[in-house]
Amino acid sequence: MPGRPKPGYSINKNGTLTPDSWIIDQLKNYRANLNFQNGIGCRALHEYLELEYQMTVNHKKIYRLCKENDLLLQRKKKIKRVKKLASNLKITGPNQLWQFDIKYGYIHGENRPFYFVAFVDVFTKKVMSYHLGLRCQATDLRLALKVALASVPEVDQKNLVIRSDNGPQMSSWHFKAYVDSLELQHEFIPIRCPDKNAFVESFFSIYETEFLQVRYFGTLGEVHRQVGEWIEWYNCRRLHGSLKYKSPEMFIELFKQGLNYEYQISA
Repeated sequence: MPGRPKPGYSINKNGTLTPDSWIIDQLKNYRANLNFQNGIGCRALHEYLELEYQMTVNHKKIYRLCKENDLLLQRKKKIKRVKKLASNLKITGPNQLWQFDIKYGYIHGENRPFYFVAFVDVFTKKVMSYHLGLRCQATDLRLALKVALASVPEVDQKNLVIRSDNGPQMSSWHFKAYVDSLELQHEFIPIRCPDKNAFVESFFSIYETEFLQVRYFGTLGEVHRQVGEWIEWYNCRRLHGSLKYKSPEMFIELFKQGLNYEYQISA
């Protein structure tokens, strides 16, 4: 039975002593290998030495040798994004606050879900733009926002706030970079506080009840066609009690004529 090795040495399974300098060389060789450069911790290196060189080295000693020779894995800390929480806003006109969210639908004929994203103007209830597809990523949100902004070229982007929940697409660095480049303000609702996004939630309730529940979709193409037709109807013809029984487009025209000057909401 091999005894305790003297300082500066380790003992292998056949009882012979090996200098720590040799072990350090092997550890460096491991780290030089691409398979070991961004993975395989000290405990695993201990097992590799025993498996491949029959070296019985305490894993704590392997950690010490790695630390002394700058061979520990350098874990990158994730940068935590600082988000602006939704504030109480008084909305007195169109294009001051847009809320957006994602909802799932189902393609019955293809037996798979689809994603639907909508940007809704809080003041007029108008759907400014939407995205529909088999996926929903930050790039899709970016395109939908770009289309929404293009539909109202007169909007003052510095005074426009967009608001969403904390979903991964909304929280992504890709989407943040695009929003920052436009000098838009992006607010996030507090966790488990959907009432701070109440207007888009109300829209999706209508979408669920009046659209999804009464339709059958055989293909994704049918979804695109029917959603497009329904959004057109919703914006131009569906009457809203909160808009004094006007459609969003009707209400916008009245606002332009100065007939809704006393109308304001809190969000």
